[in-house]
Amino acid sequence: MSDQASRRVSDSGEKRESERESYPKQGQKRQGKRERSAAEPRGKTGFDGRTGSPRRKGKPRKKRKDLGGRLQRIDFPELLSIDESSEEFRNNEFRPLGLSDRIVMTLAANRFRMPTDIQKAFIPVALRGRDLLGQAKTGTGKTVAFLMPIFERLDNSSSAVQALMVVPTRELCRQVSWEAMRFGRTLDFKVLSLYGGTSVSREIERLKKGAQIVVGTPGRLLDHISNRKLDLSGLKILVLDEADRMFDIGFRQDIIKIIKACPQERQVMLLSATLNKEVEDLSKQYMKDPVPLYLSRDEITVESIWQRYIPVDRRNKLNTLVRLLENQKPTQSLIFTNTKKMSDSVALRLHRLGFKTRCIHSDLTQNMRERIMDDFRTCKIEHLVATDVAARGLDITGISHVINYDIPENPEDYVHRVGRTGRMGAAGKAFTFVSSNEGKQLTEVEKFINKQIKDWDGL
Repeated sequence: MSDQASRRVSDSGEKRESERESYPKQGQKRQGKRERSAAEPRGKTGFDGRTGSPRRKGKPRKKRKDLGGRLQRIDFPELLSIDESSEEFRNNEFRPLGLSDRIVMTLAANRFRMPTDIQKAFIPVALRGRDLLGQAKTGTGKTVAFLMPIFERLDNSSSAVQALMVVPTRELCRQVSWEAMRFGRTLDFKVLSLYGGTSVSREIERLKKGAQIVVGTPGRLLDHISNRKLDLSGLKILVLDEADRMFDIGFRQDIIKIIKACPQERQVMLLSATLNKEVEDLSKQYMKDPVPLYLSRDEITVESIWQRYIPVDRRNKLNTLVRLLENQKPTQSLIFTNTKKMSDSVALRLHRLGFKTRCIHSDLTQNMRERIMDDFRTCKIEHLVATDVAARGLDITGISHVINYDIPENPEDYVHRVGRTGRMGAAGKAFTFVSSNEGKQLTEVEKFINKQIKDWDGL
């Protein structure tokens, strides 16, 4: 199949390259693009991921409030005004799952009426206090699935930490915290997020004030635990979200230390997009007779995602990307590269061609990454170029297209990337650029998802 995939890539790529028109190169004028006047200053040589122009001197930017000690804005959807007689409450399909009227009312006020498959399977078992080992596709509502039982079982009259959610990345930490605070605002629960790149002293101050729910990344959580600033003696529920990803990036020992710092009597919920031997070994060692919920064993990728590959010449990938964006006109697109250097390069060149583009990767400061993600969520950015640091923890429903500018080296990363579109059952498209010598990698992806990805000849 490897040879067949290589021939598919090579034959269709050569055909398309012979028919393709050349696109304006960097520095050439693009139709409709305003030229810079001589009086206007040139931008920086590099590209910081936010703007192509130098930062203005003068007063520093006003700091804003955030979830974990740094100042950042927090925006929540407006709540519906409902009561027990409201149709949104009476006919809410979360009611048969065993949740109290108070929790169902909160879900209804936040416009949640119909649970997803994982929520239907997960919530009743979690409410019984059983340990859970759940595998589910990205974008299926995992966060709500474990948050509702947490809210149901915790005591908001106590300020002790009663639920701890461990996540692999800062972006996912902020997203889960946002969701918890979204529901917690009406249930009188305090939520605190702990992750690197934020003020440790502010986090300690907030820990002293108390919070029933803590969300954090392994490294920062261990810092607070070892310094005796995070007291887990009253913990009731431990959630390990995206466990496979935490193992992939080397957090195995940190996770074990966190588990050992928790009380012996606690409920553990482990969730993962894919289950590997390390995850299963951890569940056997540190979970009590966990209930397995394999909700995506047979089909790893989201059904609603339309997937195609595009044969490309390595030297003409950017022109192909530009033509694809102009052909598809995505609402928002997420463009993946394998390296930070390529991410910078692609974002800069698209920006110079007039596209509302930024890039995000681990070399950017935490403050810069947060601002970029906020701009992407509010649609100020239409195209985000990213490395795999954003493949997990990015939960934005408006992404209509995922483009693998570089085919991922690991087939599992393909699943995580493509899962950024088609969220919550919405339609989505995924394109993967494949050069003539990458047929083997395409075959590995196809084997992993148990599906043949067709060639696309729409340019």
